[in-house]
This record gives sequence, structure tokens and C-alpha cells, in this order.
Amino acid sequence: MAPFVVGSQKPEARDNTTPLEQRLGLATAVVMPILEIGALGYVTWVVCYLICIQYLLNPSTDLRQSFGVQPRRSTGIAIIVVYAILLFCLMVPFLRLLQVIWAKPDLLSPAESTREKKDADPRSIEQYDAYICDYEGLPLFCDKCRIFKPDRTHHCKELGRCVRKMDHFCPWAGGIIGETTHKYFMQFVGYTALYTTFIWIVVAIFLADRLSKTGSRPGPWIGALVLGVLFCIFAFTMSCMTGYNLCINYTSVEAIQRGGVSNIAFLITRMPHEPKLPQTPPTSSESDVKDPEADDDWPVLRITQRSGGRSFVVMQTKPFQHPWSTTMMQGWTDTMGASFLQWVLPIQHSPSKKRSRSGEFRWGEVVYDMAKKYQRDNPGARLALLEGRR
Repeated sequence: MAPFVVGSQKPEARDNTTPLEQRLGLATAVVMPILEIGALGYVTWVVCYLICIQYLLNPSTDLRQSFGVQPRRSTGIAIIVVYAILLFCLMVPFLRLLQVIWAKPDLLSPAESTREKKDADPRSIEQYDAYICDYEGLPLFCDKCRIFKPDRTHHCKELGRCVRKMDHFCPWAGGIIGETTHKYFMQFVGYTALYTTFIWIVVAIFLADRLSKTGSRPGPWIGALVLGVLFCIFAFTMSCMTGYNLCINYTSVEAIQRGGVSNIAFLITRMPHEPKLPQTPPTSSESDVKDPEADDDWPVLRITQRSGGRSFVVMQTKPFQHPWSTTMMQGWTDTMGASFLQWVLPIQHSPSKKRSRSGEFRWGEVVYDMAKKYQRDNPGARLALLEGRR
């Protein structure tokens, strides 16, 4: 079986989404945030008014005389203050996330549907010292948008557009999570987990208190408790998954495709004295007899000339080798920022948006090791990626 190449699409896996399905997907991205705001309003009414004001600050005469419920003003005020702070911390990244999603900074413009791959211009991607490519050394091509895709770009079926560093389409967040919005999405789900945890704990404590004193279980309180628990589970799970993927420098799309191989084109600044013939990818029978611990076995697929007479050598990673794998802290800071304030404040965009000559994103050590091996095996050869690292 041929190896699965990250970013490639087999004909049977192509997007067959109908225009109706796309419209429904976009409609849910509008409806869901409205429902979330409605749920926030409902929970605010229950916690601040029904629990804090009517039960803690100023319980009714019936509650005082019949059940001995006494005012607990300091407790009620403290809960309102903490609630307001958590709600503010939640709403700011949520609104920032919606604002950036609606601005659509990560969406690439499609070309005319009649344009063929041979007519598309790859120079904007071939300007880098290294980039993800196909077996011929060309950047990956989207057969729906009819454009060459920058590294880590994927086609979103709900939008019908290619998205830079696409993670996933999230109706709950109001749209696509990509390069610019990934940081704000992480802040949104993180603060939502804190907020909902506070909600269900407060409601559960005073629901139990009221049940023990009056024997009543108000329906609105139970509704707020259910919402708090459900959204807490969802937000906590999403924050853990998103945070982990950020640390290992994977998007959700890349995590699904984990285990495949990637072809990488390296810019050659000096050709080797006696270039070796490119290797063909090993067959299953050949790979069975090779040392499984040989981590530096990266086949050279070909040497090709691209625009402007620039020469590239195309090499292939091994399965499960992620081209952008770095340390966990580096993976986190590449998206969230270098300081704690950047982690918690939804102001600055992700540092990964800053391009460098070496590539669209910071390459992992495995890519530099591949370049070093090629230079060792081909005396006299020089690759631009290693020269730029000096």
C-alpha cells in the first residue's frame, strides 16, 4: 500500500459537500453563538438573582419564618463579584474570537475553477528554504480552490475555501479555527471551563442547602446546574485536547492524519560534486529487513528545478515524523505567545504568523536532521535551510 502523504487527497476522499450542507453549516455557526449568549443570560439570572439576591442577600419572609433561612449578605456579594470577573474573562476572548473569525484573515481566495495545476503559480511558496511538496517537488495543490496551498493549509468543506493552519470548523465558536483564531479559541474554551466549573459548584452547593432546609428543588436552579455540568465537561475536554495539540504542535487535521509521511523540498544553494541518484521509497519487503532504530533513513525522491532556475531536493519523512515537532513549551509559545500575559489576554495574534525565510512555520528538528544527512551523503552540497540557521 502506498504511504499516506500528509496534505494529499485521494479521489475517493474528496469533498462531496452539497451547497445545502454548506449553508446549514454556516447557519449553525451563527445560531450557536446566539444560543450560548442566551444560556449565559439564563445562568446569570439564576446565579445572581435567584440564588444571590432572593436566597442569600434578601430571602423572602416565608423562607425566614417557615424554614429559618437567614440572610448571608457577604456570601451573596462575594459570589456576584467572582461571577462577574469570570463572566468578563469569558466574554472578552469570546467576542475577540468572533471578531477575528468574521474578519476571515486565514481564508485563501480560490482561483477560477477552470485553471489547471500546470497554470497555477507556485512562486509564493517556493520562495522558502523548504516547503511541503508532492513527489514532483511542487507545493501541494487544492483541486477545489485550484491553488497551491501554503504549508499546513487545508480545505474547509463548510466554507468551500482553503484555510491557513486549519484546525477545525466549530459552530460553537462561530466558525473556522485556524492560524489566527487558534490562540483565542484556546483562551475561550479555557475560560469557559473555569466559568462553568464555578457555576455548577455554586448551584450544587446552594441547591443542596435549600433542599435540606426547605425540601424544594426549584426548576431554574436544576436547569442551571445541568447546563453548568454539561458545558463544563465539554469545555474542559476541549481545553485539554486543544492545549495538548498546541504543545505537540499539531492541528486537529494533522492529528487525524498522524502516522503518514510528508515530502519536503529543500532549496539547494550549491550542488554536490557527485550527486547520488535519488532513492525510491522502500517497499514493504525492503523496510522489513531494515533496522527499525535507523531514524535517519530518509529517502531522496528526486532533484528538481523550479521557478527562477532554483534547484530543490525532495526528501521524505518516516511515518509518524511531524515536520513541525518541537519541544512542548516551544509548541505552546508558538501559538499562545512568549509571556504569561499573552497566554491569558486575547490581544496579540499568535507569533507563528510571523513568516521567516526558512518556511511558513518553524521547522522541527527532524527536518534539520534530514537536511544535515543530505549534506553528509553528498559532499559539496549546501542547503539554504542550514545556512539560514547559522
